[in-house]
Amino acid sequence: MSDAPNNNDRLQPSWAAHELFALGLTLLLALWIMVKYGGDTAPADHRDPRSADRSAKRAEMDADDEKVMGSYALLKSVQDGERKTHFFRVPIANAMNDASEKYQAGAEGFRNDLVSRAFKAAGIKEGTSTEELELIAKGKVLYQTKICFTCHQVDPAVPAPAGLALKAPKFMGAFWGEDREVVLDADPSTPTYEPGGQTVTVKMDEAYFLESIENPYAKVVKGAIPGMAALPTTPEERKALLAYVRSLSK
Repeated sequence: MSDAPNNNDRLQPSWAAHELFALGLTLLLALWIMVKYGGDTAPADHRDPRSADRSAKRAEMDADDEKVMGSYALLKSVQDGERKTHFFRVPIANAMNDASEKYQAGAEGFRNDLVSRAFKAAGIKEGTSTEELELIAKGKVLYQTKICFTCHQVDPAVPAPAGLALKAPKFMGAFWGEDREVVLDADPSTPTYEPGGQTVTVKMDEAYFLESIENPYAKVVKGAIPGMAALPTTPEERKALLAYVRSLSK
């Protein structure tokens, strides 16, 4: 066998040359894609006219908010008998300075003033104890979890769908301690309500409220359609619900 080199082997390109060629072709292809489609990969905020409109609207709203925070205005007037109270908006800087001056003049008085305003804003009687506030908070949660809100409306802006159909009493305005007409169950021995009983006047108080939770058919508000079942609750839960509902009376 001859040891002479094969000329055909010298004419074939090496694997390194193939790899370099493939790499160069890949780079050219990537460059072409970037040039042709680079504009389409830009963030949508720079291309979508709606995004630009939203950004402009947001900037306008921020400017309005900043203007409001630095201006005076009459917000509302509340008539309470012969007394009329006006509520004004003042620039935030003025409000902060005023608060600082009041605090320096008397920290205790400033604190009491804030507490008084907080009670009034929450619609809770001033001087309510911490224990009572905790009960009210717990009762409010129970009022939602026990789905009481579906029948008994507590907010004029939020209707109670089932309550509209059943003509259920609402817990709004001044109702605690007030008289109401109820119809007694004609046959308390049965688990269902038997109409035709006597109509009596009762007071919306603790005893009546607790009885209505445990035995809602015993006394049904006149004109309402009986549809409430006995609410499964513990004594502690009933006490919390009582505190919350009582706090709603204005």
